[in-house]
Amino acid sequence: MKKVLWQELRRTEFEAAVKADAIVIIPVGSTEQHGNHLPINTDTNCCFSIAQRAAQAIDEFPVLVLPPVWMGYSPHHMEHPGTITLKYDTFVELLTQIAICVHAHGFRKILFLNGHGGNSAIIASLAFKLAGEEGISAIGYTYWNISPTDEVMEAVNEADKGFIGHAGETETSLQLYLQPELVDMNSAVWTSGVCGDPTKGSREKGERIFETAVKALIRLLRHYHSGELGEELSLWRVEISDQLINHMRFPRYI
Repeated sequence: MKKVLWQELRRTEFEAAVKADAIVIIPVGSTEQHGNHLPINTDTNCCFSIAQRAAQAIDEFPVLVLPPVWMGYSPHHMEHPGTITLKYDTFVELLTQIAICVHAHGFRKILFLNGHGGNSAIIASLAFKLAGEEGISAIGYTYWNISPTDEVMEAVNEADKGFIGHAGETETSLQLYLQPELVDMNSAVWTSGVCGDPTKGSREKGERIFETAVKALIRLLRHYHSGELGEELSLWRVEISDQLINHMRFPRYI
């Protein structure tokens, strides 16, 4: 199997990847409570797994996946055990410094793939910060909003009816597919810190949502590498303000 994980490459392999105009994915997750039934690495596991699968599926050009950023912005989960959060400014600076390092090695296509709702607004605005302050071009998406056609959300409609929630049907389904050994369905009940109904989660639903997200990411990566991202990127930029406003008014995911 070809190498796609950043930490497995040797120096000479990085040089070859730069010459081939590789895309670098920076998965961004969180370490936070996910009810009594899911592991605290749920968000990180989702985005990292999606990134790896997509990178492996593309042969036309290299796609490298960094080790996931396992700490996110999760102050709203600190009342529950296991959560580790960064302060807002610390989190933004961490992501900025990672992008600066990747860019310094010659990579010019950088994609942040987010897996935690609490990070969404930060990821959405980070491209403007990097471009304006560092002269770095990057894009960022949350895996369930990875395309303007909302394919992943349509798959979620079959589970949570378009509501991502937190440790509910969608995330429970994904974990039953990705790391079932860490899921305790006997404890899958609604409780404080859970949004949605985890009892409706299933491996089959998780596989469907996962594969839909992977296919959407593969298409995005190909458009990004070819320079055909134009329209999608414009839509993404226009929608940032709406995303921020909607998240503040009534967040559909946490």
